[in-house]
Amino acid sequence: MVQDNKQKNQTNTPPQRLHTLSILSGKGGVGKSNIAAALSFALADFGKRVVLIDADLGMANLDILCGVNNARYNIAHLIDGSRSLSEILVHFRTSQRATSQNGAVALLPGGVGLKEIADLDDNDMERLFEAMSGLESLSDYLIMDAGAGIHKGVLSFAYASEMTILVTTPEPTSIRDAYGVIKSLGAAAWESVEGVATGLMLVVNMANSSREAAEVADRIRLASMQFLGNAPVYLGYVLKDEALERSVKARKIFYRTNPDSNASICVRNLAGELLRICEGANIKREAVIETQEGTVRSFFRRLAKTLFNDKK
Repeated sequence: MVQDNKQKNQTNTPPQRLHTLSILSGKGGVGKSNIAAALSFALADFGKRVVLIDADLGMANLDILCGVNNARYNIAHLIDGSRSLSEILVHFRTSQRATSQNGAVALLPGGVGLKEIADLDDNDMERLFEAMSGLESLSDYLIMDAGAGIHKGVLSFAYASEMTILVTTPEPTSIRDAYGVIKSLGAAAWESVEGVATGLMLVVNMANSSREAAEVADRIRLASMQFLGNAPVYLGYVLKDEALERSVKARKIFYRTNPDSNASICVRNLAGELLRICEGANIKREAVIETQEGTVRSFFRRLAKTLFNDKK
């Protein structure tokens, strides 16, 4: 609790800038993509501009989850230079709940395209970085829906991001795998990597009650503190909700179709807490703010370096 308060209750408000956030999980089927999509729209309701990137290198499906029918282009077309960023982005209408006219959500559909970065030469890589840097002026939050597990393709997003949300459920296997992710991240979960540290936060999804969620978070945090010497911040929870299951089957985002459901209220609470942390606390900011080339370019440069560090 003391550690959480230290990380959450800093009062130095930094200049407005783009925040990079990766969402991952230890195992599949824990609702990670649902959290990523719903959180994006909840942040938009707070007046934030969000770009949601489907960063699951193997099972990209956010376009289906968001109800996008037959997305013509995805990030692979940006990588090969055949389409521009503006042609690929899918924009969603802002909810009437939004507290500001500036709130917006755009989706960058994924695919196997990110793997192709490994085959790019330096000139092509710079061209890709330049294309992606256009996100700098379009968003306040860049949210990556990464994959599940502990392989490099997942952990590299955590290494490159300003913050990481680790999603788990009360199931014992999910708890074990969540701890496995924390262990695999190692010191990078709370220490700087080339000037940028990963702020690790924990979300318990599909909880039957707030008490159950807190107990799950405590188990993971206590084990992490005991064996790793530090623990992720407990960001919050999302209650199990039939409205969510119905929305997934209908290929709709539950936060938009059922904004007053228990799960949606929980997601709004997560968004509010995330905003308090990002914009009311001094989390790994100075090195990023001072980066002359911009947050987006810096992020993808770090991602390419960690994801493909065996490239010649």
